[in-house]
Amino acid sequence: MGRSLIGGGAASVVLCLPFTSKVFAHPGSGIVVDRKGQVFFVDNGGGAALWKIDGAGKLRRLREGGWHWLALDERGNYSAEDLKRWFKEGITMNFGRVPLPDSKGALLQADGAPFVIDRDGNLCWAKGNLEIARLSLDGKVTLLAPSMKETASKLGGIKGLACGADGCLYVSFPSAVLKMQPDGKVTTLAHPINLNGVDTDLPKGTPDDQKPFLRGLAVDAHGAVYAAASGSRCVVKIAVDGKVEVVLKAERPWSPTGVAVSGEDVYVLEYTNGNAAPDWLPRIRKLGRDGRVTTLAQPSPLRAGTLP
Repeated sequence: MGRSLIGGGAASVVLCLPFTSKVFAHPGSGIVVDRKGQVFFVDNGGGAALWKIDGAGKLRRLREGGWHWLALDERGNYSAEDLKRWFKEGITMNFGRVPLPDSKGALLQADGAPFVIDRDGNLCWAKGNLEIARLSLDGKVTLLAPSMKETASKLGGIKGLACGADGCLYVSFPSAVLKMQPDGKVTTLAHPINLNGVDTDLPKGTPDDQKPFLRGLAVDAHGAVYAAASGSRCVVKIAVDGKVEVVLKAERPWSPTGVAVSGEDVYVLEYTNGNAAPDWLPRIRKLGRDGRVTTLAQPSPLRAGTLP
């Protein structure tokens, strides 16, 4: 059940620069799975690219240049022209569009802040990493739950966004997940998140109240949240009652940064040395409904891939 918010740590600012920059704050968190079971993910390390793993498990480079966040515009609601115009007019942050072959849909990419396309097709993003802005299909922008800004600052800033089948938005912070109802009401799903028996991968000086440093997250059909606890090299599952458990661990030097859910399967984007130099290497692992973990993509074939 939702409950009132409890205090948090000091706010932090995470800088996510486009792939052309030589300076990165941390590796990308963008991963999505479509209805065909195809996995799309970003690589904003040394081999910057957008990748696809098709239903047969074949890996292919879709486009050069890897941004930080990724969402699937399944209905093709957002054209490249509109996205460019809205950014130029200061209505939205900068979004890139990658059309999908044999489909009216597209992938949207962004840097700077997490974003998601909600159940109704609206484009939602973490404005300033402290507020949730929603762009309706007619181009109107609304700030959801404006009073959440102070809370977001206390909790360390927004690190991830996801939408549930019920239309609720789920928002991750370094040590918390909040749930936002369609009417804007915000409740706490879990805070603080304390984990035992896990490894750590945190920048020096990270406050204790920002552990395990959650980033990307996803929600299954039952309302359970899966979040990449990058600072603890694991993925956590948060049940609807707020119970937290570790469901997947990564060995050094890997750390999860993004999560996607398809049916009963959980797909995890991981990077090497997430808090070190920007030449990160990604891999994709799948946590099956039976608890079995399989690796779908490794760094070496990613670098050897070719454009279509």
